[in-house]
Amino acid sequence: MKTVLYIIIFIIGVFFGSFAALAIRRIPKKRNITTKKTTCPHCNHEFNLIDSIPILSYIFSGGRCRYCKKKIKITDTLIEFVMGIVSVGIYWSNHAIWGIMSLMSLTEYIYLMIFATTMVIIAGIEKNNQKIYKPIIFIGMIIGLIHILFLYFSENASVVSLYRYFVYMLFALALVIYTGKNRYNKYNYILEVLIICIYINMFIVTESFLITSILTIIFIVVDLAFEKNRHRVDESDILAENKIKLEIPIAFWLCISSIIAILVQGIVL
Repeated sequence: MKTVLYIIIFIIGVFFGSFAALAIRRIPKKRNITTKKTTCPHCNHEFNLIDSIPILSYIFSGGRCRYCKKKIKITDTLIEFVMGIVSVGIYWSNHAIWGIMSLMSLTEYIYLMIFATTMVIIAGIEKNNQKIYKPIIFIGMIIGLIHILFLYFSENASVVSLYRYFVYMLFALALVIYTGKNRYNKYNYILEVLIICIYINMFIVTESFLITSILTIIFIVVDLAFEKNRHRVDESDILAENKIKLEIPIAFWLCISSIIAILVQGIVL
């Protein structure tokens, strides 16, 4: 029975991942993410239901479009698979048990899955388009507010937690408004990363955020080392050296680290 349960939880996570992958591709292009059908990136042929089955459609088609036969990137399938693993990890780390699963544990699972999905979307858009899509953060905040109110009225959250969430939310919204009005401010990216940090703090406990911070620093240092090695030039060529611009996606690593932190914290507890 447990095996069947975890397969179901994995499949749920895969569909969360499928939505995240779709959002990452469509949001930067300002395309509808809820109604318009998925199309081949090469021939623009609309995929039918069989072509759109997460993971399986990619495997059965050999990673190619069934219509134009061109190879399709595996990125979406990887996101779906990883979100399936994350789903199982979140469920398992919260110690939910089949048969006695309470409304509270189910709510917590959905809450964390939505958080993980928003983190994947933010990370994907930042990685591909060098842009932090703040409306996703705002939507996540609203969902988080609904969750904290549910906990409060269920007597599982203190007044302090409710006030803390509102303070975080107001501060984050103030930064969203400021960065929106001052788009060309050279410190905008840092402020947007700060917004993500506040958003993460709304969803996870202090210990998880500490793990997130440590992992982010490690990932950035490793990424920076790889980037420097990849852009290595002749030290005597001053012009070539000046042209090098190392851009480390801080928000990307921050989002990925937060998901890992949730799973690590759950396992430790």
